[in-house]
Amino acid sequence: MPDFLESLIQSNPNAARSLQTSMATITSLDTYHNERKFKKVGDGIYEIKVPGIRLYCFKDEIAGLPAKLILATNGGTKNNKKEQNADIKRAAGLRSRYLAAKDMNPSIHYICQKHEH
Repeated sequence: MPDFLESLIQSNPNAARSLQTSMATITSLDTYHNERKFKKVGDGIYEIKVPGIRLYCFKDEIAGLPAKLILATNGGTKNNKKEQNADIKRAAGLRSRYLAAKDMNPSIHYICQKHEH
């Protein structure tokens, strides 16, 4: 679990539960449209918003299973555009690394990522 989510669970459990509910709703539907709460912000990168919090993520599927996954990469508070762009760039880099690892070994379902500074 990204460090961001771990600290959010401790500091703001209501926001953490709201993010969890949003992710469950998004993954349970074939299509989900709510630009205010969930929108594409980059190449395969999505932003889930709850009051004061942004979580960056991407979608994936496990072959043979109907469930969809949302892989959280990083997040932050409502910050300035420069910080948001840096967060989106970081999420895109993590997504690229995940997909490369998955291509090398299709049985990989997730990667544990150490927090990068």
